[in-house]
Order: sequence, then C-alpha cells, then structure tokens
Amino acid sequence: MTYRLCLVPLTLLMATGALLMPLWLQGGSQGHDLFHHLLSGHYFAAQLWQGEPYPRWLMAMNGGFGSPTFFFYPPLPYYVSALFAGPDLAPHRAIYPLLASATLALFLSGLFAYLWLCRLTSCGRALAVSLLYLALPYHLAIDLYARFALAEFWAFVWAPLALLGQELICRNRPMGPTLLALAVALLALSHLPSLLLTLGLITLLGLLHARQTAALGALWQSLSAQMLGMGMAAMLLFPALLDQGAISMELMRGGIFDFRRNFLDRLPSGWHDWYFRGQLAWLTILTLGLLLLAWAGAADPRRTSLQCWGVVGVLAFLMMLPVSQPLWWLLPPLQQVQFPWRCNLILTLATLAVVALATPAQGLWRYGWWGLLLLTLVSSLAYVKHAPLTQAPDKAVLDAEFDSKRSAREYRPSQVPKGEFTPTRLAWKEEFQPPIVTQQADVQWQVRHWQARHLELEVTAKAPARLLLHQYDYPGWQAWLDDSLPLAVSANHQGLIQVWVPAGHHRLTLRLAPRWPELAGYGVSLLAWLLWLYLSYRALVHARPISEGG
Repeated sequence: MTYRLCLVPLTLLMATGALLMPLWLQGGSQGHDLFHHLLSGHYFAAQLWQGEPYPRWLMAMNGGFGSPTFFFYPPLPYYVSALFAGPDLAPHRAIYPLLASATLALFLSGLFAYLWLCRLTSCGRALAVSLLYLALPYHLAIDLYARFALAEFWAFVWAPLALLGQELICRNRPMGPTLLALAVALLALSHLPSLLLTLGLITLLGLLHARQTAALGALWQSLSAQMLGMGMAAMLLFPALLDQGAISMELMRGGIFDFRRNFLDRLPSGWHDWYFRGQLAWLTILTLGLLLLAWAGAADPRRTSLQCWGVVGVLAFLMMLPVSQPLWWLLPPLQQVQFPWRCNLILTLATLAVVALATPAQGLWRYGWWGLLLLTLVSSLAYVKHAPLTQAPDKAVLDAEFDSKRSAREYRPSQVPKGEFTPTRLAWKEEFQPPIVTQQADVQWQVRHWQARHLELEVTAKAPARLLLHQYDYPGWQAWLDDSLPLAVSANHQGLIQVWVPAGHHRLTLRLAPRWPELAGYGVSLLAWLLWLYLSYRALVHARPISEGG
C-alpha cells in the first residue's frame, strides 16, 4: 500500500512534467483564451495579494476603468495561479503562474481519474488509463495547447471526482454524497459550461442505476448532493445568473458563441491543414475510435456497465454533430454550453471508463487498439508542433494587450458604448487621463483612497461641481458626502462615474456596495458549506466502523 501511495503520484507527476515541458519552454501558447486568462489572472492576483478576499471588480482592467469580470466568471483557477504569482509579479511574467496552475490541474486530473477508475478496475490498470487521460487529445492538445482554456482545463480535474462520488453513492458508501457535492461546487467555481455537461452525465448515470436496481434511493442522494454543491457555489452563481443585465451578455449568445456555428462539420483538407476546426474533428473521431475498438474488442462487450459507458460516449459524439441540432433547440439550458464540441469532455470520460472496464480479447482487436492509440498520439503531437495556435506567444502582442487591459467583450458594462470599448481607445486613457476630471474652475481634490470598490477623496469647490471619475459606472456604486449625505451616481457618455458635489470642503466616498444577488449568494454559500461540513462529519463517523471491521 505504501509503495502504491508513492508510485502513483510520482508516475503522474513525471507524466505531467513531460507533457507540459514544451509549453513551459516556449512560455505558453497563442491559444484562443490566452489574453483573457493572462489579464484576468494577473489583476485578480494583484488585488488578492492586496487583501481583497474575492476580487470581483478588477480595478486596473479596461485602461484603468475597471471590469466586473469576476461577478460572472468562476474564480477558482485564478486563486491557484495567484498563489504562484505572489504579490509583486511583473506583467511580462504573468504567463508563468497560469502555467503553474495548468500543471497542477493536469496532475490532479490524473490523480482523481485514478481514484475513480480504481472503483471500476484493478489499480494497475487504473493507473495506466489515468495516464491515457492526461494525454487524450481534447484534454491536452486542444483544451490547453490550442485554446489555453484554463478554466475548462480545471473542469477535467473535478469531473472524475464527481464520478467517484456518484460511484460511491451507487455502492451506498457514506462519503458518496458529500464527495459529489464538493466536486459539483468546485466544478461550478471553475467552469460553468462543463458544470452543465457533468450534471447531465451524473443525472443520467443515476437514472440508469435506478432502473437497474428498481430503487430510487441512490438517485435522490445524487440529486440532493448536486443541489447542495450548487448551493455551495451560490456566491458565484447568484450574481452570475441574476445580474446579467448589467453587462453585454447578449454577446455570449450570438456570433462565434452561437451553438449552431460550432458543430463538428469538417475534416482537415490535407496533411498541412492545421485549421482548428478540422483538427478538432479529426482528433475527436480518433478518440471515439479508441472507445469503439476497446468496446468491440472486449472479452465481454455486453457487460452492463461497459454498454452504459459505450452508449454515453457515442451519444456525446452525436451531440457534436449537426444532426443533434433539434435536441439543442429543445433544451435551451444546453445552449449555454455554447460549443457542442465541448461534449468532448463527456466523450473523454466515457473513453476512460470503457478502456478501464473492457478486458481485452486476444488477437487483432488488441493490436488494432494500440495502433489507433499510436495514431492518436502522433496526430496530437503533430498538431501541437505545427498548428499556429500552439506556438509561442508574440511578446509584442502581449505588451499591446497589457497596454489596453481590455476584458472580454461580454463583460463590457451596459452603460459603456461599444465604440469606447476598443483596445485602441482604452490603451491611451490610463496614461493621459487623470483619475478625476471636471469642467468647472476652482475645484481642487486630493485622493485619499483608490482601491477596488472603494474610492475616497477630499474635494474643495467654490461652486457646485461635476466630478468625472476614472472608473466605469456599474450597478452598486454609491456615493456619500462627508459620510452622511448620499449623492446620486450616474454615467457620462463614456460610461464613467459622474457625481455632483456642492460648494465647500468635503470628503467624497464612493463604494461599489454588494447588491442583493451577491449578499444572498454569500448567505446561501455559508449555510451550504456548514451543512456540507456537518454531513461530512456524519459520513466519517458512519464510515469508521466499516473500515475498522474490514
């Protein structure tokens, strides 16, 4: 047992290092989401190290005008990267904490996959299949190297943990519900589209188990655990779902995010076609092939659990094809996944389960599977080596992004005109526009406090004056004069905060106060975490006699 406890983490750690060494050596990639994670992660870490426990409003983003990114975007991957960043990380080194976060995520994904797969097969085979999990194309080549989708990459950590919790529930183990609730909460705090897919998978597995056993107890436990996990993540979910009118969320439902434009609909046109969509389809087909060959070549292909996971994998693949579009229309919540090819998460998990469960028959099936695995790994390696998205990031482009510090377009506050939210417009504003501007004469001010969600200054004016502050207006900004008189806060034509102050010498304080979705989210999360701690304690108490009795 001690030997295994050392061997498994060491093996996974060595595999993680080998798989991510190219990414470290070239300093990242040019992936789709690089700039979003680079800027958000850097300024999230800066405010966290300044003492803000949950940095929702990123003050330095958007040319210094601020961004509400983390009212809506899951924060967990950035807490991890912030631990590696430290308090004084320079912008030109901001990529390395993200790489450290991704490295930890890859290692933990293998570890949790191993713990789950040990419930399905022998521990030796579970270790081998968990190594496969690290290297499967969508997990590594697509999600990290090509897309640099850090948040979704962390979803691959918690999905196997959720499946482990579901497996323990089906086996009537006391820790099953609390483990599933924890995994759901961490998944919600990492990547919301993957949360939707994983909840659907867990629920489907619960329904299948209820049908096989003709009992609903495990299903109710699973559903209750999922609800508890959602409650534990309410501090994110409440503002993210209830405050969408404050930003440009319509951009997340159309254009490149429209699910109808993101089915697998083409293959590479030739050996030198490294176009993302074509390579994604090819690597997805190879993954499906691994599942089907392992299933067909199993000594007992009609085994119930093997059939279940085989069907799940095939359905996940079909959900990525245009033929499934009517189902996407019938299930509007499914459209929030945005990209049907994100069902690769489910296909990847199903492939692991099938390979773990399928005791291979002798003969051509085994050689065919190993040959297909070799083709899959070579195809992934070729894509990582040659695709433009996977190459080292351009330093000049990185510098330009840090000049404007523009957040993703969907996080543009609704009061800000589109024309004012371009990188070229934002890049010069912080340098040439002072923190406070007024058109009235004989107005003086001194900044006393200028931190995220809290601005304070001393103002002296001979006549009523309108002050324009270098922060975007957003629901929740409140102003007080001399800590007693509330003042009206509005937005100017650029979407910036403007406040009228009377004549005289005053202290002006502005705070971005928590609104009811944020406060309610904190309250529900607190109660849910307390309930989870209580249930975990009870589960440990009930599990101890079982373990002591063998």
